[in-house]
Amino acid sequence: MGLTRRAVLLQGTALALSAPFAHTLVSSVAAGELPDPVVGFLGDSVVQLTVMDTMFDLPQPIVVTAQDRANWTLDTGNAFGARGKLNGEKGNFSGRQSETQPQFFTPWPQITKGSRKGGFRQGPQEAPTAALADQPAQWQVQVDGQPATIRSLFRKTTPVATRAIGVRRWESTKRHQLTFVLDRVIPDGATVSLNGPSVTKTAARKQAETFSESIHLCQQGYPILGPKKAYVGSWWGHDMNNQGGNTDALLSEQTVWRLISTEDGAELRSGRLRLAKPGSEPHGQDLNYNGCDVYEADFSDLDHIGSYYIQVDGVGQSFPFNVTQRVYDGALRLAARWYFHQRSGCAITDPYGEGRTRPRNGHPEDGLTVWQTGVKLGDTREGYGKASAAKSLAQQAEALGVEDYPDASQMTANPEAWGGWHDAGDWDRRIQHMNVVYHMADLVETYPHIRALALNLPESGKPFAHGDVAARKNDLDRGDGETVLPDLIHEALWGASIWRRTQQPDGGIIGGVEYSSSGILGSVSWNPVQVTYAYAPEDWAAYRFAHGAAKLGHVIKTVCGDAALGDALIDEALRAWLWAEQQPVPENEDGQGDPRADVSRARIASASVLYRATGHAATRQVFEDFNPFEPRAETPLEGVRPEFFANSFLDYVKAGREGRATDAKLVAAIENWIKYRALNGKRMGQDFGLHNTDSYVWGRGWLRFGPGSNWRAGQIALQYAATGKIPAELYEAAVEGMWFGMGCNPANVSFVQGLGQRSFADPLLTDHYGDETIPGQISFGVAGGKLNEWELKKVEGAIYPFNQDDWPIYGQIFESRSIAITAEHGMKSNALEWLLACALVTSQ
Repeated sequence: MGLTRRAVLLQGTALALSAPFAHTLVSSVAAGELPDPVVGFLGDSVVQLTVMDTMFDLPQPIVVTAQDRANWTLDTGNAFGARGKLNGEKGNFSGRQSETQPQFFTPWPQITKGSRKGGFRQGPQEAPTAALADQPAQWQVQVDGQPATIRSLFRKTTPVATRAIGVRRWESTKRHQLTFVLDRVIPDGATVSLNGPSVTKTAARKQAETFSESIHLCQQGYPILGPKKAYVGSWWGHDMNNQGGNTDALLSEQTVWRLISTEDGAELRSGRLRLAKPGSEPHGQDLNYNGCDVYEADFSDLDHIGSYYIQVDGVGQSFPFNVTQRVYDGALRLAARWYFHQRSGCAITDPYGEGRTRPRNGHPEDGLTVWQTGVKLGDTREGYGKASAAKSLAQQAEALGVEDYPDASQMTANPEAWGGWHDAGDWDRRIQHMNVVYHMADLVETYPHIRALALNLPESGKPFAHGDVAARKNDLDRGDGETVLPDLIHEALWGASIWRRTQQPDGGIIGGVEYSSSGILGSVSWNPVQVTYAYAPEDWAAYRFAHGAAKLGHVIKTVCGDAALGDALIDEALRAWLWAEQQPVPENEDGQGDPRADVSRARIASASVLYRATGHAATRQVFEDFNPFEPRAETPLEGVRPEFFANSFLDYVKAGREGRATDAKLVAAIENWIKYRALNGKRMGQDFGLHNTDSYVWGRGWLRFGPGSNWRAGQIALQYAATGKIPAELYEAAVEGMWFGMGCNPANVSFVQGLGQRSFADPLLTDHYGDETIPGQISFGVAGGKLNEWELKKVEGAIYPFNQDDWPIYGQIFESRSIAITAEHGMKSNALEWLLACALVTSQ
């Protein structure tokens, strides 16, 4: 187990390809090999070079035995809090709380010998110096053996993996993309050689079949009926004088594109590029997010199933892609199955892991103790407050005598606090996850094909009472014992299980489970270094539980047919809501009621869902008195707006359709808002497969949730749920929204693991630091917000140009888990939005 293996880090390197293509492309480095530079061409006189810099040898974890000499420090709140030595070798340890799994030791990663490229060193950001590789005079370029002069040299550098190689010492694998503008035409068939700093002589022949990074398309493919477009254009970064470059001078509406079959090389379509988004036209805030003119090739009229690539004259070839009838079915399944891989308290075994295994984690029967606290999630920054969750929990634990591995304490354990899903990159479980439960149930209600979705779960094809179902809260929680539930309902039940188990007799709901720190090196979810805490019950958590549990119960009862289980969930939801209604409400200084907008939003949304499920008079009154629509809401609460919990308003409308008393004017207002929102939103695909930010409601700082997760599809899906119909133009808009996340972006990288030809190289994942990624995991992908100082420190020297503001927004795809705003994935944000979009586009 001490053997090393080469990390899979060549993700995203340009590959010189010739037709016909293979259906998949090798994107990893074989053990013992270093990646060679790759050459591409643009126009008559431009050469591009991609160079990988700094690779890692990643050691496998080692089981610690009684015979080993282990010496390590333990700090449950420090990212380097489990470091030490095993038999004299330095590295990091896992915890030793588990009674069923051994402790692990993981040596520090080593930089692969000879993989560092010193010619690209550029000094610290505060005092940068021009790297040797940025200086044209340091390069020798020949065309068919004749020297060529470099007129301009541009570079952009991005991290594609970051590793801690010691305490507070980070190194990144870097992808350098250099663009050389020469003083002469490069004839077709000519051989160009380049030799420069840290790059030994590299040669390639110019040919039309060369792969180009400037062509962007959906690598998963396109539906045979629907829009099909590729985009052309690229930003090259900066030269040594901080001047930018791009493809603008090389492309025009006279440039010819061709659609070629990978099977026999036949040309099925051709045409001229169309300017889709000028670089001078802003997306928002006077900024163009592409940094170049973007052209499109539209082949939507293609009606042949097959495998193809796009070839653009003077540019090269794209990745191969498929055109099929059900092209996004695989994306839907991965988006839904990803939640199974996020389960806490559940082992991932064959055959359910489908190639991935992991021990049971977060379960009290394995020795993990979850300490109950009085800290409310809502009071912290992980909820809607301002306090530090880690600090608040640590202070309470210290006051009550909890140490690293407490034997005795004034704090009590909560043995029922297991189940649910890990919160994206770490292992916390928070009440916000009940929003996923709501939408999973809503998908089953809305789409018949979702009810038949086969996810290969331990519970698949079984009623809730079956012995393989571990999501029950107790032995009496069995449903009707006969009804076989859809797979996605089983997954939703797992997500809700932690709050069902821990609901207090009076109805109170805890905020969830938090670990003392996220990302401690060496720590694994089934044997954590961290101390584990449960949040206290609170009204905000109770409302959010009621919102998801009432929806899930109603769907299980009315759609799936298990009235016993459905009624149980609805009863739990109502008890939680009534408990929350009895909690004291803080007032503003002027005495004007509850200042907590997040609580109000959850209260109104859950009232709507509960009224549909129960007909309870108090829930109807609260919804009708405080909803955000005119003219019914005479006293709307501050912060309650339709965009929050948007789908829940349709539950009130459906309550009326199902026979419950509703206000006709309010129903009409909700229906009109849903329709207006769907019909008046901008097309996702009009700006390089993306959206116009004028219609993006959350602002620039949240753009990462848009391009990667197709937020526009959620608006369209709500209209479909309300009417049962979807106009062709809306369906096409949702399909276009799939493209950016699956490779149609400036980095030509799929944000979804397991889809496309090139996956995001280093998504955030804290289990087994060097392990393979999880199929279906979707990264944010685009940094819509400013990089934090701690992020910049970890990737120092791995980004060029230095200044983030010099990068176009859509170019900021930094594939490093140390840059959370690109590499993280949101349980209830982009991952959920992606699932909703996949359901919609596979429904037709």
